[in-house]
Amino acid sequence: MTKYEILLATDGSEYGRKAEIAAMKITKSYNIKMAAIYVAVAKKDSEREELVSHGEEVLGRVVDMGADMGIDVHKILVGVSMQRIPKMGARAEIIAHAILEAAEKYNVHTIVMGGEGETEINPELGSVAQAVVKKAKCTVLVAR
Repeated sequence: MTKYEILLATDGSEYGRKAEIAAMKITKSYNIKMAAIYVAVAKKDSEREELVSHGEEVLGRVVDMGADMGIDVHKILVGVSMQRIPKMGARAEIIAHAILEAAEKYNVHTIVMGGEGETEINPELGSVAQAVVKKAKCTVLVAR
């Protein structure tokens, strides 16, 4: 199993893009391995397919940006369908769980992510970032 020192978690949002730049700079500076993850969670299959397509675009852009900097970025695209979302914040928990699972699977040293996502309403720290920071067994860098 390949080990990635950096796991970039991005959704393509403003803060996600800041995290992308930070992850690239760290990866380039230390000449280490990097992976990027996008997690698509939706109630309906059609919504999930749309989010997966968006995730492919986001990750494709990250791979291209990495190539321009001489960095090989491994893509991880996770799609989750939920018939119903049982409680408020469940989507954030599912996304955080997928990020943490990937970090453990690839023995990641540092997760780099944005402080807020596309749908966050908490102005201080997004719910996904908060969940990852609370439960991560590795270093987490939150870009703001």
